[in-house]
Amino acid sequence: MDASSLAAIESVVKGGRAVMAADDTAVVDAVKETVRSGRTATFYLTRSQFDAVNAWYWTPNRMKQLGLEPVSDEEMARIREELGAEACGSAYSNRIKCPSGHVYGAFEFVKQGIEEHGLEATRTVFALKDTAVIRANPHQPVQCVECRRRLATPHYYVYWGYGCCVDLDDTSTAAFAARHR
Repeated sequence: MDASSLAAIESVVKGGRAVMAADDTAVVDAVKETVRSGRTATFYLTRSQFDAVNAWYWTPNRMKQLGLEPVSDEEMARIREELGAEACGSAYSNRIKCPSGHVYGAFEFVKQGIEEHGLEATRTVFALKDTAVIRANPHQPVQCVECRRRLATPHYYVYWGYGCCVDLDDTSTAAFAARHR
C-alpha cells in the first residue's frame, strides 16, 4: 500500500469513519448482515463486490415486488440534459405516485440528490469507475420535487454503480410500504 492510500485512509478515519479491508467474501457478508440488521450504512465497494451484493439482493422477484423497472433512455437523457448529471450504464427505479398527481422516479431522485448534496457530488458518484456504492437501509425522506410533499412510499433504485438494499423483514416504514405495494 502506498503513502497516498494511507493518507486517504487517515483522512477518512480522522473524519470519524472506519475503513475496512478484507477479502470479497467478508465484505459481501458484512453488507448482507448490515442489510438484514436494519442498520444504516454506506459501503464503497469494488465492482465485483457490488455485483455479488446485487445478485443476492435484487432478485427478479424482489424487483417485481418493489416495482423496479428499467429507467428509459428518455428519462436518462432528461437526467443528463436537464440536470447535468450522467448516470451511465443500466438503471432501475420504482415510480411513486404523489397524491397531487406527480410521479417520483429516477429523474426526481437524482434531482433531489442534487438539491441535497450538490451537482458536483452527484456527478462524482456517477463518474466513479472502480468504486460502486451500496446504501444499506437508507432513511432519507422521499419528497415530491414538484409540490414538496413528503411521500410515504419509499423509492428504490439500483444503477450501474450506485444502489440501495433495504431490510424488508423489519418494521420500518420502508419495509411496511414495500410489503403492502
